[in-house]
Amino acid sequence: MNMQRTTKVKWGSLKIGVVLIIAISIMFWASLSGGGTSIFESKQKFVCYFQNVNGLVPGSPVWMSGVEVGNVKSVKFVNIAPDKQVELVCRLKNEVWDRMTKNARVQLGTIGFLGDKYVEVIPGIDGGTPIANMDVVPTKDAGTAEAVFVEAKNSLSDVRSVVNNVDSLLSRMNRGEGTLGKIATDEKMYENMTLLLEKLTVLTSDLQKNQVRIVESLEETSDAMGSIMAKVDDNSGTLGKLVNDPKLYDNLANSTASLDSILFKMNAAQGNLGMLVNDTALYSEMTDLMARMNSLIEDIQNDPRKYFKFSVF
Repeated sequence: MNMQRTTKVKWGSLKIGVVLIIAISIMFWASLSGGGTSIFESKQKFVCYFQNVNGLVPGSPVWMSGVEVGNVKSVKFVNIAPDKQVELVCRLKNEVWDRMTKNARVQLGTIGFLGDKYVEVIPGIDGGTPIANMDVVPTKDAGTAEAVFVEAKNSLSDVRSVVNNVDSLLSRMNRGEGTLGKIATDEKMYENMTLLLEKLTVLTSDLQKNQVRIVESLEETSDAMGSIMAKVDDNSGTLGKLVNDPKLYDNLANSTASLDSILFKMNAAQGNLGMLVNDTALYSEMTDLMARMNSLIEDIQNDPRKYFKFSVF
C-alpha cells in the first residue's frame, strides 16, 4: 500500500512538470516568433526583398509609424537580382492591413547603432485598394549599416571640426584678438559700451519727454484755434468783425466803385489825369524839349567858350 501511494505521487508530479515544460516552450516560441503581437491574433503576410538585411532574424518586429504591428516570419536567400538577395516574409495585423496599399513601402531600421533590427512599413494612401496576401511590397533604400556608420563617422568628423573651430575662436577671444576678443578683454571697450548705453537711455528718455511736450503743444494749439473759431463765430474781435461785419464788404464795394469811376474818367480823357493819359500834345512837347536839351548839351561840350568865357586877368 505504501509503495502504490509513493508511485502515484511521483506520476502526478511528472504530469505537472510536463505541463509546465509545454507552457514554457509555447511562451518561448511565442516570444521568438510573435514579437510584441499575440500568436493567436489573425495576421496576413507580405513579401519584400533586400540586398542586405544586416543581421535581421525571424521574429524581428515589424513597425508602422513607430507602432509594432507584426513580425518577420522567415528570412531566406533567393538571389533573384543584385538588389534582391534576401527574401523576407512578414506577418501583419489585420487591423492595419487596409493601409498596405499599392504605394506602401518597407525599409530596414536599427534601434541605435548596435541595436536590434526591425522592418519599418511606410503605409500607403488612406482609401486605396489594399494588396493581396503574400504580395510583394517594394523596398525603400534606407542604406546599409556600413553606410550608416560611415555617415556617422563623417558627422562626428564635422562635429569635431566645428568644436575645434569654436575652441580656436574662444582661444583667440581669450587672447584679446579680433573684435570679439577686444570686447571680451578690453575694459575700455566695456566702459565705452556702458557709457553709450547710458547715453542712449538718457536720449530715449529725453525723446519721450519731448514727445510729451510736442503733444501738449499740439493740444494747446488746437485749443487756441478752437477759441479763435469760437470768437469768430461770436463776432468777437477784429477777425470776427472782418468775417461777420457786412460794413467791411460795403466799404470795399464803395472803394471799388470809386476807383472804377476814376479809371473811367481817365480813359475818357476827363480831368487832369485823363488829359495826361490821353492827350498826345504833352508827349510831343516833352519829346521836342528833350531833343533841344540834348542838342544844347552837345553844343556846349563841343564849344564851351561859346557859352563860357574865362579870364585870368
